Amino acid sequence: MQHVARILLAAAVVGSVACGGGGEKSGTETGAADTAAAPVVPEKFEVANVMIGKRIGANHLITEPTFQFAPADTVFVSIGTTGKSDGTTLTAIWHFQDGKVMDSTAKTVHPTGPEATEFHLASPKGFKQGTYKVTIYADGDSADARTFAVKK
Repeated sequence: MQHVARILLAAAVVGSVACGGGGEKSGTETGAADTAAAPVVPEKFEVANVMIGKRIGANHLITEPTFQFAPADTVFVSIGTTGKSDGTTLTAIWHFQDGKVMDSTAKTVHPTGPEATEFHLASPKGFKQGTYKVTIYADGDSADARTFAVKK
């Protein structure tokens, strides 16, 4: 058993030296360890998540997530994004249960890192019972969708 342990130790030492782990610093360090503590913001803007619920709180985040609503409820959608953008238009298109568009709202965002954008929909006369859908677009490209139900 000791013989196997010696062979493994020798292999580890040889591998460490071959990979530059011999204790001396190489002149080609990347500094990756120095920046590991700093958060890295992706350059490319993208929709990371979409949440739906009855209430929205600080920073446009959903505080009461659900897919079931009463006719008089306001439906909130929070779009979490990552990355940077000089200007991306987020659009929420709300569909009746038969697929027809009932409302559409757009907002242009200029994020420099993770953030959330809020959209909401309310019906003054109350929503009819049934299943509805909201589709989220980023600069015209479909990014995500959520289906929700209205019940009494």
